[in-house]
Amino acid sequence: MKSHALRKNFLEFFKNRDHTIVSSMSLIPRDDPSLLFTSAGMVQFKPLWTGTVPLSYRRAASIQKCLRLSDLDNVGKTRRHHTFFEMLGNFSFGDYFKEEAIVWAWEYLVEVLGVDKNKLYVSVYTDDDEAYDLWHKKIGLNKERIFRLGEEHNFWGPAGNSGPCGPCSEIFYDLGENFSCGKKTCAPGCDCDRYPEIWNLVFPQFNQTVAGKRLPLKNRGVDTGLGFERLVSVLQQKDSNYHTDLFYPMIEDIIRLAKIQYGENPAIDIPVNVIADHVRALVFAIGDGIIPSNEERGYVLRRILRRAVRLCRDLGIHDAFLFKIVPRVVEMYQADYPDLTHRREEITLVVKSEEERFLATLERGLAQFQEIYKKKRSISGKDAFVLYDTYGFPIELTQELAKEKGVDVDEKGFSDMLEKARETSKAKAKFIPKGEWKILKKGTGTFSGYDKSAADTEIMRYNQHNGTLEIVLHDSPFYAEAGGQVGDQGEITGKGFKLDVLDTYWYQGMIVCHCKLASGKFVLGPVHATVDMEKRKESARAHTATHLLHAALRQTLGEHARQEGSFVEPGRFRFDFTHFKPLSNDEMIAIENLVNEKILAAIPVEKFFTTLDEAKKMGAMAIFGEKYGDEVRVVRIGDFSIELCGGIHLDNTGEIGMCKITSQEAAAAGIRRVEAFVGLKLFEELRKNLSTVKEISQIFGTEKDLVQKAYDFQNRLKELERMTQERTAQLVRVEAGKLLKKIRKEKTRVIAEKFDNYDMEALRILADLLREGAGDTMGILYTVSKGKMNYLLFVGDNLLKNYPANKLIKEVSNILGGGGGGKAHMAEGGGGDPHKIAEATAYLKSIIKK
Repeated sequence: MKSHALRKNFLEFFKNRDHTIVSSMSLIPRDDPSLLFTSAGMVQFKPLWTGTVPLSYRRAASIQKCLRLSDLDNVGKTRRHHTFFEMLGNFSFGDYFKEEAIVWAWEYLVEVLGVDKNKLYVSVYTDDDEAYDLWHKKIGLNKERIFRLGEEHNFWGPAGNSGPCGPCSEIFYDLGENFSCGKKTCAPGCDCDRYPEIWNLVFPQFNQTVAGKRLPLKNRGVDTGLGFERLVSVLQQKDSNYHTDLFYPMIEDIIRLAKIQYGENPAIDIPVNVIADHVRALVFAIGDGIIPSNEERGYVLRRILRRAVRLCRDLGIHDAFLFKIVPRVVEMYQADYPDLTHRREEITLVVKSEEERFLATLERGLAQFQEIYKKKRSISGKDAFVLYDTYGFPIELTQELAKEKGVDVDEKGFSDMLEKARETSKAKAKFIPKGEWKILKKGTGTFSGYDKSAADTEIMRYNQHNGTLEIVLHDSPFYAEAGGQVGDQGEITGKGFKLDVLDTYWYQGMIVCHCKLASGKFVLGPVHATVDMEKRKESARAHTATHLLHAALRQTLGEHARQEGSFVEPGRFRFDFTHFKPLSNDEMIAIENLVNEKILAAIPVEKFFTTLDEAKKMGAMAIFGEKYGDEVRVVRIGDFSIELCGGIHLDNTGEIGMCKITSQEAAAAGIRRVEAFVGLKLFEELRKNLSTVKEISQIFGTEKDLVQKAYDFQNRLKELERMTQERTAQLVRVEAGKLLKKIRKEKTRVIAEKFDNYDMEALRILADLLREGAGDTMGILYTVSKGKMNYLLFVGDNLLKNYPANKLIKEVSNILGGGGGGKAHMAEGGGGDPHKIAEATAYLKSIIKK
């Protein structure tokens, strides 16, 4: 049976038994912060068992997209493990229980699908006599085919750190002795491939709290998970999931494009299997709006992609490759997941750009790893962090490479350095107190700035160091930087002194004002704190504008355009969002017009506190990665925008004045970044731009046709550059002739020449001429300007096979102390010591003699 038909068959079977067919939820779990990904079919049904939501149905069936990394090391090596997989399931919420679940599972497998019942075995929880008796007496299985297993095997859940859980009964399929581990103890529950579990019947009876306590479940029921890939493998009589119609069309593309043989060598088969698995996972995850990044879900996706890229290299594939398989995955699954078709271009571009980004640093990173290994025969925490920070290596990739070499990685040292880097990043160059805190009163202070801009208060603690003070106030009107919005500035006055508040930030749970003494002498006592409202108002203009922009992006580009980060300061903001290609001019205009339309509409901006659940019911958007408590602050702008946000905002959109997007760029693969000005800052920019235009008009002597005047000037400049290049080319040909005569006269095969007045383009032309005239020669051409050396290594055609320049450049750069890369016939480098050219030349002469 084909996989597409099996999906329909399963749902039809349970629909005929009064089950409501429920669509798969996204791989991003709804309302469940305990999970990174949807990892089981029951995730979307958790509230129905716990009774936290009204039951709209008591029976359901679904085919759920799932993603797990718990079996990552086994993916591709075994016939049954995957990152992404589909889970077929039927569910009962306070309706039927064990008997119906067991009877229907057996009926579906044996009577509907025709699975050989003599190859089926089952297990039950060690003390679940009810399930045991149903299998033995109701179904008629011999006792020898029923196994009692402990909690490790037959007690399921919860998904995450809390939720429904209970005993389970598993159904296994016997593939035969050829798949056995050979142990006498081999039986259902063994880790080998002989007895794959194909269906798990879970009976949720308990609700596990975060603390681990198991309470009776309000709506006990049934939660089954039928492994789709495993079932397809059984029905299609394949010896591996990878040989079914769920994978093999991808594998055929991989082996065709890579020009390799499959099915003969595990060293090839395993990487091919992993690549197929990982590309499928990437397609579905990106299709659900998850973009590779360095945070949370995005980090997991980036890890999967980079793992696949490295395996491509093991197969001899050194260019971006994974993206070529994406269309095949979409084609294979579009009948059941039509949304993939709509996002095919986006998914392909995200994968391609992420591949190219990683490949740009991978080769240098692998070389750096080899260098570390050769010198130390171990990988320190610092080494692993450099590979991560400079070359984009996930720690898992470093661990895999180290494992292949048989060496250890200092994971703790890496974690310490990573945490230190994150703390440094969070501080964002702010002053971190180095002196001793003088504690006057215990506590961390409270923020009162939502309602007021000034306060009569007292100092709870302070820290004086190098002429600055860090002050913690009992009642602080100053907003501390958070959520991308910069901290407030202002002043604190006391008896006989005034402090300028230069910044406000969080430090160890305290709202800290970074101050400088403006006048008088600092003494303890009551103080008056005042926020600089001009700067705060400009920050609020920018922050409220980001909410309008976020909504405008989603309305114009689609729901996938979600916030990925922001930086908000007085009159200006930077906003990162998920999108797979640059914004067109029409899109920019449409977004900008929509934002300004909402500004001119002068919509009231509501700010209020409510529970997290209530906010979600209102449709408030939460920023992934932010931590929210039970009570959250909501910012609502009419019916246009509603988000969870703790920042400072205006009372009315009209106070923004105007918003102008000034630039866009790629912040990361699949993430765009726009910058914009608002309010008074925008007015200043417009005035400055008009002044610039006026100056240009004076230079050209007219205010008309300035753009055409600039084009004319540019064209004249290009013509002069062309004439200069022609003159340089003539000089280069003359120089090439001289060098060729010298090479022939001295019968040398290695040269090194310095050219102070040549740029790199001239050196390239010279190298090509030398290669044409002296095919048995290689050499270094270099120039030194302002103390910096740039160099070029060329290799004649007759030497390319044994001495490719892109490999020689690495050794030459090591000698010179620089770095470089390139192609087989020519490579370039920069930096290093010109005095070591002779040593590099000697090295080239030594290898060519061999």
